[in-house]
Amino acid sequence: MTMADFEVAYRLAADLAGAKVDVNEAQKVLAYVRTQDEGRALFDYLRTINDSGGEVIVIRSNQTLDYYRQLQIACERHLRPLQNDFNSLIQTFAWSLRLLRYYRAVPDVLPSALQPNTSDEPKHERKNEPAFAVPEVGDIFTDKILEVGEAGVVLQVPGFAVEKVVALITPEHKGTRKYRANKDTARVEVIGVRTLKNGRVMLDVKPAPRPKKE
Repeated sequence: MTMADFEVAYRLAADLAGAKVDVNEAQKVLAYVRTQDEGRALFDYLRTINDSGGEVIVIRSNQTLDYYRQLQIACERHLRPLQNDFNSLIQTFAWSLRLLRYYRAVPDVLPSALQPNTSDEPKHERKNEPAFAVPEVGDIFTDKILEVGEAGVVLQVPGFAVEKVVALITPEHKGTRKYRANKDTARVEVIGVRTLKNGRVMLDVKPAPRPKKE
């Protein structure tokens, strides 16, 4: 995921939290779209559910149907630009649901810059807004190279100050690619998460293949 993808995920999560969307229902939609292998399936599926009044799936109440209406509005607003990049859409949607669970559990942490967006006009984005979910094993992101040395390649992690969280490509995963500090970026997959004695979180990562173009 790129920094732009993470920002989309934060705003999508904020809208879903503000609309009180049930994260379990949203997770069902994500599970379905994963099986379709195309981004358009997300929007077609939500439109079909809402246009049918929920008849195409089991809807237990009007409140549940409202979740799907709000989910459709939020996904159209935030994820439609990613329709032709299936991997980015899925990863961004999944990350937003992880954040949604956190926001629902601890609502006071929702940053003011990420309060639910009730219009189609984007709000001013606050620079360096902290993220609240550290990437987990299996997550993929892209960010800039900070250092290159014998210990490996150190990367910045989207949404975090380098004093708090960094990522490391160790020599055995570096391969033959030449990395340049403060000039190059790298797309990586998290393979381990550990906390150092000073409290800093270190993500062990390896190079990840670039997403296939549609």
